[in-house]
Amino acid sequence: MIVSVIVLLIALVIGTPVAFAIGMSALAYFLYTGANLLTLAQQFIGQMSSLSLIAVPFFVLTGELMNRGGITRRIFNFALAATGRIPGALGHANVVAGMIFAGMSGSAIADLASLGKIELKAMRENNYPDDLSVGVTVVSSTLGPIIPPSINMVIFGSIVNVPIGLLFLGGVFPGLIAGVMMMITFAFLFWRRAPKTTVPARIPFMRALREAFWSLMTPVILLGAMFSGVATPTEASILAAIYSAILAGLIYRELTWDEFFEAILSTAILSGSVLVIIAFAAPLGWVISREQVAMALSTALVGSVHNVTLMMMSVAFFLLIVGTFMEVVAALILLSPILGPAMIAAGVDPLVVGLLLVFTLGIGLITPPVGLCLYVGSQVSGMRLEKVVAAAAPYIPSLIFVVLLIILFPQIVTWLPYHLYPK
Repeated sequence: MIVSVIVLLIALVIGTPVAFAIGMSALAYFLYTGANLLTLAQQFIGQMSSLSLIAVPFFVLTGELMNRGGITRRIFNFALAATGRIPGALGHANVVAGMIFAGMSGSAIADLASLGKIELKAMRENNYPDDLSVGVTVVSSTLGPIIPPSINMVIFGSIVNVPIGLLFLGGVFPGLIAGVMMMITFAFLFWRRAPKTTVPARIPFMRALREAFWSLMTPVILLGAMFSGVATPTEASILAAIYSAILAGLIYRELTWDEFFEAILSTAILSGSVLVIIAFAAPLGWVISREQVAMALSTALVGSVHNVTLMMMSVAFFLLIVGTFMEVVAALILLSPILGPAMIAAGVDPLVVGLLLVFTLGIGLITPPVGLCLYVGSQVSGMRLEKVVAAAAPYIPSLIFVVLLIILFPQIVTWLPYHLYPK
């Protein structure tokens, strides 16, 4: 196992793509120990045969279609109408729109790349300072992996064998709390700066609701199909993509065939990179299982930290550090087969484990040097990266506060799924 770790670290340091670095580390173990290489191929192919992973490209495609079909614009207008004409309304509308869009795309990058342009344009037109605008826009995109559906939860559930539907339900309250904390933080920053912003033209609520009604029905149909038992999470992802295509192309008539094929191409590139990492991680997961790393870690956690709460805090601190230098999906794929079974064996509910990993690693999306949302935010806004980092930084303590709430009050995660689906 030490050989695999050394190869993995060296590969990452020299800039090898994450997928191939993971694959090389597993291959090094097989060559060093003389294990049957056929097992490596079987693990690779077996992981890609998981039906639950089909949800990943379809959730990505849903976000792409919404961006190109006028759905995201209608969602933002509805969020703006819902927040009214209070000071800083555009910032709060930014968060509300992010929460709604998160219930459709499941991806922080999709959220930021689509809604971000619309939100920043509106805030700049109303004289909001760029640091306030970019900060709340970048941070609100991190709600994508928390509020169901979530691509990251699909990945965790498929690796640790936790019901994905229950994970989705477990993310509802943490996602809502995180959104409220973002709005409180923005209100404080807005009040402290007291910028001379203009109040955007009032959009009649009923008109905005009428225009966005079919867009807002997307998460209702998606989640309703899953939790009523009509469709599995995988089938619901396909349903969401089909509904978005019909809505954008036939009802709104804003999606052309060229844009449709561009959406498919973007989906193939983004989801393909994620799925390749997952596939290469399967042999490494087999290595971890064979070497009983999870069992050893479980013994170490239980033996060294007898208090489950302190153990979870230690894990959260470790995840915050990992998130600063490793891309979230890669970290989730690497750590889920290690930390997942270890924490479950220590007495932590599997749903809480999943939310803790997904949420805490998700903070890494806005922490340098690897935070992807920071780079996307810089591209979307045209601001220098260091200014985007400074704009997002004030929101990090509020997100860490939500992590502490998950640890101290795990009922935030478990109440809804176990209330609707008793053990």
